[in-house]
Amino acid sequence: MSFLDTLAQMSALFLLVIIGFCCNKLKYMDVDFNRKLSSLILNITAPFLILSSVMGDVLPQPEDIPPVLTAGVLSYALLFLLSFIISKIICNDPDAIGSYRFMLIFGNINFIGFPVLASLFGTTAIFYAAVVTIPFNILIFMFGVPIITSGKGKFDFKWRSLFSPCLCATYITIVIVYFQATVPREISSACSLVGSMTVPGSLLIIGSTLAGIPVLKMLTNLRMYLLTLIKLIGIPVLMCALYKISPLDDKYADVLVILFGMPVASIGTMLCLKNNIDGSTMSEGTFLTTLFSVISIPLLALIL
Repeated sequence: MSFLDTLAQMSALFLLVIIGFCCNKLKYMDVDFNRKLSSLILNITAPFLILSSVMGDVLPQPEDIPPVLTAGVLSYALLFLLSFIISKIICNDPDAIGSYRFMLIFGNINFIGFPVLASLFGTTAIFYAAVVTIPFNILIFMFGVPIITSGKGKFDFKWRSLFSPCLCATYITIVIVYFQATVPREISSACSLVGSMTVPGSLLIIGSTLAGIPVLKMLTNLRMYLLTLIKLIGIPVLMCALYKISPLDDKYADVLVILFGMPVASIGTMLCLKNNIDGSTMSEGTFLTTLFSVISIPLLALIL
């Protein structure tokens, strides 16, 4: 896929953020609507999106799972450690530092990563990405909120988070892949249709949330630009270097580099809204990283 084709696709996704911004200004969306839509996405549409990722015509092959899963788990472990170090350097606000940690760890691999990978590498790449979503979903839905609130000395893990809708969907995908189960087309089509609401819905929420943040404050936050540079360039370059000196096959490594070059996971803003946490920092980071990923992802694809 050419640089211009990838650029066009990323631009189309970013336009959804702009539409969400306009919807808020036109009074079609507000804080209450955003909170309810976030709950719908987290509890209904996102779980169906996770399920649909392993309900295609061809399942990930068992031999593909160990190398990708191992690389994914080790990569997230490294990002977890780095996030606490980097956030201390670039942010001194206890109310925002947890959001910085979350943004450094979690990228938008489900909502933006899947369509981008399909365009760049074909449907096979989706299978590898689906394997990476196993540790991603477990971490983000189990520890996402504790990480966001960690700046205030809180790391309040709740065991019931192990049974959130998205994690339950993840457990089901593991069973489907392990047993190479075939799901009836009617069920897979229904899951795909409901899950497809997740991407536009999440991006509309980001845009709507941004409408409540002063534009000048958002565009003059130098710390956020530094985070954007680290998130979109520093992290994927680091991962690429580590994968090159590892025994990981290039067909897996290229997919993982693109995944770790994704903008901030839009699920972060929805977690904030659902749990009554100030989501302004998260929305700023999601906006800026999504904006600049329009250029950075095509560049990464061009280099790979």
